[in-house]
Amino acid sequence: MEFIKLNCPNCNGKIEYREGQSFKCPFCETEIMLKENKVYYVDQTINNYYGTTSAHKDTRPKTNLKALLIIPIVFLCAFLGYFLLSGNQTEFGNHKEISIRKMPESEVLLFFLKDIFDKGEAMPSKEEIASIRSLTAYYSEDQWHFDYSLDDPFTNKQAKISTYIIMDKLLNTQKIEQKDFEAFTGLTALNLMGDYEISQSENVSFRHLEGLKSYTGRFNESFSKIADYFSDKSNVVELSIQIRSNDELALLLQFSNLQSLEISYHTEEITDFPLLNKLPLKSLSIKFANDLKWLSLLTDLESLAIDYSEATDFSSFYSLNQLQNLKLTAVKNLKTLDFIQNMPSLQTLDLENMDITNVERLRNKSSLTKLRLASLYKLELLDIMNSLTSLTDLSITGYSGQIAPIVAPNLKKAELTSTFLPKLEAPALKDLTVDISGGQSYLNGAELLKYPQLEQLTAMESGDFIGIRSLNRLPNLQTINLKETTFYEETSELFNLQHVKTLNCNECKFQFNSQHSFNNNKLEHLTLNNVSFRIDNGDWVHEVDQVMPYFVGLTALHSFTIQDSSLQSLSFMEKWQQIEELHLENNAISNVEPLVNLPNLKKLYILGNQVQNKSVLDNGIMIY
Repeated sequence: MEFIKLNCPNCNGKIEYREGQSFKCPFCETEIMLKENKVYYVDQTINNYYGTTSAHKDTRPKTNLKALLIIPIVFLCAFLGYFLLSGNQTEFGNHKEISIRKMPESEVLLFFLKDIFDKGEAMPSKEEIASIRSLTAYYSEDQWHFDYSLDDPFTNKQAKISTYIIMDKLLNTQKIEQKDFEAFTGLTALNLMGDYEISQSENVSFRHLEGLKSYTGRFNESFSKIADYFSDKSNVVELSIQIRSNDELALLLQFSNLQSLEISYHTEEITDFPLLNKLPLKSLSIKFANDLKWLSLLTDLESLAIDYSEATDFSSFYSLNQLQNLKLTAVKNLKTLDFIQNMPSLQTLDLENMDITNVERLRNKSSLTKLRLASLYKLELLDIMNSLTSLTDLSITGYSGQIAPIVAPNLKKAELTSTFLPKLEAPALKDLTVDISGGQSYLNGAELLKYPQLEQLTAMESGDFIGIRSLNRLPNLQTINLKETTFYEETSELFNLQHVKTLNCNECKFQFNSQHSFNNNKLEHLTLNNVSFRIDNGDWVHEVDQVMPYFVGLTALHSFTIQDSSLQSLSFMEKWQQIEELHLENNAISNVEPLVNLPNLKKLYILGNQVQNKSVLDNGIMIY
């Protein structure tokens, strides 16, 4: 049998012959079997019409070269087809072969899970992990944050979202592996916030999360990879992604029921945005888009957010007559809001860092219920606000123009600088956030009495808070949040308020002008983080134990937080018979014996302390 030169169809290496008629590639070890080409010899008489006839003799026929060539080619084609087919089957099979992580391996995630399910040192069960329906993980200000819900946000629009923050400094130095989130089998929404601290995993699959409807990837995650995470793409209704090519953009068409899309980054060569019209989009958010003309095709949009755009043509906005929510941030060349008249259903408008000089087009916009104006330094409001009688939520920050009186009979929530308060009449107001530093550098509690329904007050940025005693005339005020607020004269009045149940103080300054401890049987939750104390007009106290006796009389406390401080002694807590939860991370505590006789204590967070006698505490107390 004769041989022809054969190359491996897999790696193109030269195939060598082995005994037993087996051909094997020495490079990738691919083997192929060829059957021998059997040639049958026949006698043949050749007649020569142009010369004498030669004597008759046996002749050997010519080898059938066509047959010899065709048969190996047939086998090679068959082998190549088999190889390609098996390759495709392997790729398909990879979805099944990927090892799915059943339990998170990250200490950060495990700590979070153990705490929210009250496990103590025990591991959370698979059923408990599966009960989490919505999860957002992100790293902010050197701490891990988890926003989670045990309710499905797609079936319960009022699903309660809880926020959990990791306080342990060592845990906050660790990353979370993306593959850990495979263990959350009950998720309908997973948001990794594009976070860099979530490390990429090579073999990740969420195909087993049959209920997953919403996904936001980790930092710089390729959409071509994300698109393969889902077993049923028609089940996905929300995506937040990055797009790097028109081919990736076309992959979106596989998500036939996509209703909400955020494109947080895209390259300049993307030109096929009009194909988004083929999706049933109701909500679109896009950054760094300088050509917005294609938006005119998305006439069914109900929500639109545009961040950082150099666009000059905004004619497409006039076609978006179904819009209910519009957010524009740093859209530098937009100077007018004329298009608003074509949006009869607009309910929410958010404008930030723009060169808008007036909002006259909003006058008498009865559909508008929520308005946010931030860092519009050229804006003059004049009296436009009084015509927006349907407003329930108003935020104006970074404003330096003239302030006209504002009458807002339906306003429930407001965020303003303190200079607005004398001008604001809002008898239904329940939630107020005040930027003290942006106004007159102080906040007077007496000015808040015209808001008799007030339930929550937040004072932000550096400034004095005076007139504290007036807050006792607001019977619905139960929560006060303070950040960088200063109390020189009325510290005792603050901690003795009659109706407030929750007081959160962050980076505040307190001066104690009395020797008497506070006496309060209403306050249930107190947070003192990064606060500064001084007694009378002396120096600022570095040892926090010197001022803790002032808090002995807060006998109604259910939770108390003081972290990253110098606290050593816990003896001031001995009368806190209602206390259930203590957050004392990163202090100087070594003795927890004063906590022995607290009958309702359930959770003690004491990481970062050199405690020597944890064993004296009841076994029913969860210690973290």
